[in-house]
Amino acid sequence: MKSIRPYQLSLIRSMLVTLTPLVLVMGLSVSMAVGVYWSLVDHARTRLASAEAVYQSARQLKVRMEETRRIQERAKSVQAELEIIWGTLPTQKEFATLALTVSELGRADGVTIPGMRYSLKPEKEPAVAVEATLAFQAIGAYPGIYRFIHHLEHHSTYMVIDELNVQRVEQSLKSAPHQVLFNVTLKTFLRPALPLAGA
Repeated sequence: MKSIRPYQLSLIRSMLVTLTPLVLVMGLSVSMAVGVYWSLVDHARTRLASAEAVYQSARQLKVRMEETRRIQERAKSVQAELEIIWGTLPTQKEFATLALTVSELGRADGVTIPGMRYSLKPEKEPAVAVEATLAFQAIGAYPGIYRFIHHLEHHSTYMVIDELNVQRVEQSLKSAPHQVLFNVTLKTFLRPALPLAGA
C-alpha cells in the first residue's frame, strides 16, 4: 500500500474545508425541502379529507331534501285526492236523501225495496266523517237486480257494497216468476254538515 503523501493530504483537507459548508448547506436545503414537502402534503391531505367530508354531508343532505320533497309532493297529491273524495261524501243532513236515492235507483231498475235499516257509528270527533250503513232487501228479476247493483257501484256518491247475498224468494213475496232476493248492505261515510253562517 502506498502511503498518502503530504501534498495529497493537504489537497484532501482543502477540498474538505471547501466542500463541508457546501455539503452542510445542501443537506440543510434537502432536509428543509423534505420538511416543507411533508407539511404541505399533510396540510393538503387534511384539506382534502375535510373537503370530502363536506361533500359527502352535502350529498347526503341533498338526498334527504329530495326525499323530503318527494314525500311533500306525494302528501299534496294525497291531500288533493282526499279533498275530492271528501267533496263526494254526503253530509249527515243528506243521509235521508241518500236512502231515498237508493230507493229511486231500485225503482228505476224494476227492483222492489220493501224496507231499509240504517245505522250510524257514533262520532269520535266533530270534524271527522261518520260511518253510515244502509241494509235492505232488493227483490226483482235478475237483470234488474244486476242493473241496480251496477248503478249503486257507479253512483256519484261514495258508497261501497259491504255485503251482498242472495236468498230464495218466498212464495208470498213473489209478484212475478223468476224473482230473486238480495240482501244488500251499503256503507258510506258522512261528512259533518257545515254550520250555517252566523249561527
